[in-house]
Amino acid sequence: MKKILLIDDEKPIAETIEAYAKKENMEVTHATNGEHGLAIFHQQPFDIILVDWMLPGISGIEIIKSIRQKSDTPILMISARNDETDIVLGLEMGADDYITKPFGPRELIARIHSLLRRHQKSSLSEPTATSDVKLGNLHISFQKKELTKKGKPVELTSAEFRLLEELYINQGNVVSRENLMTNALGYRDFLNDRTLDTHIKNIRKKIEDDPQKPKFIKTVRESGFKFVIS
Repeated sequence: MKKILLIDDEKPIAETIEAYAKKENMEVTHATNGEHGLAIFHQQPFDIILVDWMLPGISGIEIIKSIRQKSDTPILMISARNDETDIVLGLEMGADDYITKPFGPRELIARIHSLLRRHQKSSLSEPTATSDVKLGNLHISFQKKELTKKGKPVELTSAEFRLLEELYINQGNVVSRENLMTNALGYRDFLNDRTLDTHIKNIRKKIEDDPQKPKFIKTVRESGFKFVIS
């Protein structure tokens, strides 16, 4: 039985999630505020964490930052804030996915399954790109999940590293959006989700000298993305 930690102060949403999770043989532990949620997190292991943005006391963003200092447990942020800047911030802070309210419970369960599959796959298999890579002022270690730019460390989330690796090992070739969503992010449904675009924008901000004119990650209109080494 997979264990879910749900941190959300909206009782109707929590009850719906608990009901649908139970049908999927998942056990939900519910906390109604950030302090309680973090206390529970430190007491026992969970397979996945669902965190609302707006909470009494500690915000969802602060919770994610705190958890990421100690754990790579998959995190799904749930929020009524649907502006792109909010989604970008949530993912940059370490959330693996972001879903906006109102959402369908079946979509939420599908996303949970996708995150669990992805985390299990990354835990069981070795990274495909095992050697260190030097590209201009970038130095990337996919195995250690470390990246430096001009000698300074750059933090990428686990999802961003998986996307970067998938693009790199297929360098020079177009990788479709569907393949990136499935192979790197673990989604089998909801392939039009904005999460992929947000992750790509985040990666460009971190590795490109000019994210508006990317040198490494090129967009191929109506096809996908391509990693280019000049």
